Amino acid sequence: MAVLADLVRSPRRTALAIIAVSLVFHLIVMATLGLGVDECYTISVAHDLKLSYFDHPPLHYWIAHGFMPVLGDGRLARLPFVAMFTATSWMMFLLTRQLYSETAGAWAVLALNLSAFFTLAGGWILPDGPLMLCLVAAAWTLARAFFPQGEAPSPWLTWIVAGAWIGLACLSKYHAALFVAGLFVFMVTSRRRAVMLLHPAPWVGAVVAAVIVSPVVIWNAQHDWASFAFQAGRAGGAHSFPNVGRMLTNIGGQLLWILPWIFVPLVVATWQAVRAGRRSEASWFGLCLGLPAIVVFTLNPLWGSVGLPHWQMPGWLMLYPLFGAYLAAQATVGRRTRIWAATSAGLLIVLASIADIHAATGVGRLLFPSVFAKGDPTLEAYEWTPIRGQLAARGLLDPRRFIVAVNWIEAGKIDQALSDTMAVQVFGERKQYAYRADPASFVGRDALIIGTPDRIASAETGLSGYFEQLTELPPIVFGRSGMSEVTLRVIAAKRLTKPLIKPGT
Repeated sequence: MAVLADLVRSPRRTALAIIAVSLVFHLIVMATLGLGVDECYTISVAHDLKLSYFDHPPLHYWIAHGFMPVLGDGRLARLPFVAMFTATSWMMFLLTRQLYSETAGAWAVLALNLSAFFTLAGGWILPDGPLMLCLVAAAWTLARAFFPQGEAPSPWLTWIVAGAWIGLACLSKYHAALFVAGLFVFMVTSRRRAVMLLHPAPWVGAVVAAVIVSPVVIWNAQHDWASFAFQAGRAGGAHSFPNVGRMLTNIGGQLLWILPWIFVPLVVATWQAVRAGRRSEASWFGLCLGLPAIVVFTLNPLWGSVGLPHWQMPGWLMLYPLFGAYLAAQATVGRRTRIWAATSAGLLIVLASIADIHAATGVGRLLFPSVFAKGDPTLEAYEWTPIRGQLAARGLLDPRRFIVAVNWIEAGKIDQALSDTMAVQVFGERKQYAYRADPASFVGRDALIIGTPDRIASAETGLSGYFEQLTELPPIVFGRSGMSEVTLRVIAAKRLTKPLIKPGT
């Protein structure tokens, strides 16, 4: 009890305790939950060290590649990303303390770690983890200059360090550009901050950021701006009339990703900050950094595609300091906020435990088969590692052959399962697989076409024109807890006659 009382009296120690518990939670999830679709894909293409990559800027690929000799290409590869989220949580405390108070900082850390997207995606092998760390670190660096507690740090040091963090954020995900836009808005809407733009330090910081992000520009220039075009196209699909239904669907996705009981008070806190406007400079700082991403990707579905609900998350991340201040104020006037916090923590632990146990064992399908009769989304976190053993048992694990998959999702699953021991080509949406190897180098070689029955059936006719002969082999079947959940067709393809291309080109 004395330890608990000490934690309550010291917001800093409370924040550290929350971060420690969160770290243990992440390590358990890292060890028990299989690699997801995007993680398998990331690990697979990260075997190649490139200036940049088709889907995203290179930082998370570089991290996975750099640690691969030590951690391998399995679940341990998550360890650097778990460490980065731990650092992000501490940076969130420092940022919120700088803007408001230590008490607000502890509440911000708690809220961040109780939000499903941030606490889960932060520890996965995805670009979001490095992006979150870099954005919060950049915001804290700038907050120390904008809202000094005592003597302000040197403008040169501030802007060079901030430029480095912003450059690294841009190396993580293109969302960082909206952070920069929000920073500019904050500075020009404040007379005190606008004067800083007359100092050379911010522009030197911009040069530092530009140098750091230059590999992305160079790679795109060498590859017909493919990555920029791909990401810009994902939000496309312009429509003549606004579609409110698509926008509401997107908002519903944000609510589920953050969790309703976190999202609603977060929106309330944000609305209060919007009403206060520039009168509260600390909240205005957060709003300027966060709202561009939220507004752009929430309004985009009105005329473009519905988008993905996690596109707004870097924006929401910037609002957790003002959320922490809101929760701290609420906690001083009653017990409801503490009850909310305890209930939110309990719900997250229960829901995460149920999902993790089911994803690892498939026990829900055994107990409630009707619930999963139309599919089980947790299969995305089931690794296809049995492929390697079954191919080896048949004498098919031969590096002189190559693997053909019919889309990037299955290619990543197969490639990760084989630990890059056989080259993989994709006949379909190839993404980074279009750049892993020269398609012409496979001409004359035999292949194994592997994929789920539906996807293979849709591509089989097209593939037959590329090989001299296709021979159906027994399928590969595997699943959790002895169930037959994944069936993969295997076709022996004799001698590729011409380079594989994307269907329809």
